[in-house]
Amino acid sequence: MTKIYQRLDSIVKNELTKNIIPVKTQEGILVGDILIVSDGYIKHLYHGNEAIYQNINLNVVAVKLANLLARNIKTVRMDEIWRADQEYGKWFADSQILRSQHKKSLNNHDFDKADMQWARYCESRDRAIIAKRYAETLISI
Repeated sequence: MTKIYQRLDSIVKNELTKNIIPVKTQEGILVGDILIVSDGYIKHLYHGNEAIYQNINLNVVAVKLANLLARNIKTVRMDEIWRADQEYGKWFADSQILRSQHKKSLNNHDFDKADMQWARYCESRDRAIIAKRYAETLISI
């Protein structure tokens, strides 16, 4: 039983060293010395008063980048994760605009335009899903 406890203890300590636990503050979420500030659904990362990454769409990306920055791990992968998040945000925003235009066209009984917008919406939605999965895959590596 002692070996199992020691093994579990070592695994927990190893995992805790990989991530810094976020703390909620009045300004935002503090991960080490990196502050995550939410502006609606968009997040920004600050170190002191200096903006490091802005316009982050996915929460998991903001937390991962903040953890890496707080542990002073600066890699090319961080920029790749951020770019994947930006790609997701672009396609997600596009899909939401097309969906609202589709509904407006249906209300105006312009069914040909609605069909075209629905096809474009489906493509944008699928690309947003793929971009989100790509960003999540980069984080898990």
